[in-house]
Amino acid sequence: MTQKELSQQLAANSPEVEQLPMELAQAEPSEYQSLKLPLFFTGMGIALASSNFVAISWGLYSLFYVAPSSSGDSLLQIAREQYQEGYFEQAIALAQSIPTDSSAYEESADAILQWRRDWYLAATQFQATEQAFKEGRWRDVLEGAHQTPDIAVWRKKMLPLVLGAIPKLELEAQQLLQQVYQLAAQNDFTGALALIKQIPQETPTGAKLQPKLIEYQRKQQIQAEYLLQQAFNRAQVRDFQGALQYLLQISPDTSAYQKAQVKIAEYQQKQIVKEKVERKAQSMNVVFNQQQSNSKLDNHKSSISSTTEEINSRFNPGFVWQEVII
Repeated sequence: MTQKELSQQLAANSPEVEQLPMELAQAEPSEYQSLKLPLFFTGMGIALASSNFVAISWGLYSLFYVAPSSSGDSLLQIAREQYQEGYFEQAIALAQSIPTDSSAYEESADAILQWRRDWYLAATQFQATEQAFKEGRWRDVLEGAHQTPDIAVWRKKMLPLVLGAIPKLELEAQQLLQQVYQLAAQNDFTGALALIKQIPQETPTGAKLQPKLIEYQRKQQIQAEYLLQQAFNRAQVRDFQGALQYLLQISPDTSAYQKAQVKIAEYQQKQIVKEKVERKAQSMNVVFNQQQSNSKLDNHKSSISSTTEEINSRFNPGFVWQEVII
């Protein structure tokens, strides 16, 4: 696949128009701006208001006046309901009242331990989330809500905090979405997908991003296959360094990634061997050139010696008369 074919294939998978939502999200409701949520957690219990009198009475009735025919399973079910509604102490007491010879006894004992842990965690998480809300740490508010155990009463307490954080996060989400479109226009689908994952799904923008997520994941896969093919092409001409540059661009989120990792190890080893061979060839070439140079020098010296001897022979006068002094 050529670069032109890749562009055509990506274009075929693109919608006609990329645009942002027309309006920003509404500001947080005024009732949340002045909302002051009390801390309901006290020790391992919950402060009960007078408006809960009927529910409390039902819990006490269930505890002391359950008919003998009622099974342990029924008691445990009632305890679960009270626990979810926020009557922590009554739920624990009711679960503890299940006889040891009941088939639900072991389950109730496990439930009591789990309820105590979850209740403490939920209360602690609510305190931290409420503090994050006061400090404007909107992402931490959502994270705190996600980490809260599945207890109806604590989920209900978290709801106003989440609803207050969402409009703030929506402004940030629209800014991120603009960057997503810019990266996608540059065929950087890995970067675009990374930004999409930063947009909370609880925001209006995040709730509409699923089609874009699917589209960019498909294009990312097409791009990964193209990069893999380009790497193979470079390796065929023994350009392992060029092949590695293509392979390193393949995202871990694609099906081509595992094959790319295998090829990276293979091409790195081949590149090392190639460099060793090239260094050896270069070294041998240097030696050869040196030998050639030495040979030429020897020939030159031999030529000079022969010339000197020839000149000397031409100027040899033979016998020379010597003057005799008497």
